[in-house]
Amino acid sequence: MHYNPTEALERIDNDTGLLAMLIEVFIKECPNYIGKLQTARDRQDLNALGDAAHNVKGASAAIGFEDCRKLAEELEVTCRQSGVKSIAHFENSTAKLITVLNSCEATLKDWAKKNRA
Repeated sequence: MHYNPTEALERIDNDTGLLAMLIEVFIKECPNYIGKLQTARDRQDLNALGDAAHNVKGASAAIGFEDCRKLAEELEVTCRQSGVKSIAHFENSTAKLITVLNSCEATLKDWAKKNRA
């Protein structure tokens, strides 16, 4: 998994301690994000799926986790498109995002541990 927080650090005046704290919050929230994505998918609720993806997008953008942000943004935009009636074709995108959220902890914790002030 690729993690490069350069842009996120620029936005917060290269405060690595702050970014490490934000990463810890993100990791703590991952199970909630995953739960909301799964619940929305299981309920076939496009609005809730778009909202869940939006939340992941914002949180991942805050820590500079671009791979995750891009997946979340694509899912959110697609869910918000008018005329979409079925959630079936969102299964793959949702699964990819959940996989990234499930597998990011070690990489993010490693960065936070190395850069904690």
